[in-house]
Amino acid sequence: MKRTVLCLLAVHFALIPCFADVIPSRRQESNRAAEQTVKSRLEQMGVSSTEAEQQVRDLTSKEIAYFGANPDRVQMAGSLYWYEWVAGAAVAIIITVTIIALKIELE
Repeated sequence: MKRTVLCLLAVHFALIPCFADVIPSRRQESNRAAEQTVKSRLEQMGVSSTEAEQQVRDLTSKEIAYFGANPDRVQMAGSLYWYEWVAGAAVAIIITVTIIALKIELE
C-alpha cells in the first residue's frame, strides 16, 4: 500500500508541469529586414506565404535576429521515421517485460 501511495504521489508531481499555462512571447521591436529574410527562407523550403508569415510572427525578436543573420540555420524538422517508432515501441516492451519479470521474481 505504501508503494502504491508513493508511486501515485510521484506521478502526481511529474504531471504538475502539464497543467502550466503557456504564455506566448511578444516582440517589442521589429526588424523588418530579418523578418523578410526568414520568411523568404521558409518560402524557399516550400512553406506557403501565409504559413511563413505566421511562423515569423510566432518568433521572438532575438530568434528573428538569430535566424536573420544566417538564414541557412532555418531547417526543416519533421516527425519520426517508421523505424524510430518501431525502436521506441521495442524499448517500451522490453522495459515492461523486465518490470513484470522482476515483480514475478520478487513474489
